[in-house]
Parts: sequence; structure tokens; C-alpha cells
Amino acid sequence: MGKREPRRRLWHETPYDGVPGFYAAMQRFFYQFEGTAQLGDRNEPAYVPPADPKCPVCGRSLALHRFDRGGPGRTTHMKCPPKPQDRTEGGRDG
Repeated sequence: MGKREPRRRLWHETPYDGVPGFYAAMQRFFYQFEGTAQLGDRNEPAYVPPADPKCPVCGRSLALHRFDRGGPGRTTHMKCPPKPQDRTEGGRDG
């Protein structure tokens, strides 16, 4: 008699192999479909937020805006600052 061939694995290897318990068995099962986390490109540099973010509505600094937080279950509203008045449009003479 010759050597026996190793059994073909039906499932992929998971981090939960060899861990006892129902939870680990459930995780082993779901790992076959979900796989590893999709984290993106390893060589992509980390996101650096801008020092002075701009408003997507008016384009001015967000530090000039007012945020009204409604509380639990209520919406938050952003209030843009008033536009600066142009001095050439009437007003004072001189």
C-alpha cells in the first residue's frame, strides 16, 4: 500500500481554525464568504485633514460658521456667515 494523499480542504484557512466553541465555528463559517477586511492600498499615504477646512456651500472657512445641534433625535443645522457687503454698491458718498 502506498502513501495516502492528504485530504483536500473544502474551506479556506481562517484565523478561527482550532479555536473551540460555537462562536468560533460560526466565525469560521462566515469567514468563507466575507474573507479578510478590505482596507485599501498599503502604499497609499494616510489622509491628512486640511488645517482650515472650507464650507462646501459658500466656500468660506468653517471656523466662521455656526452649528446648531438639535440634540438626540433632532437634526444638526449649519448656518453660513453673512456675505461681506461690497462697498461699491451705494451706501456712503465719498
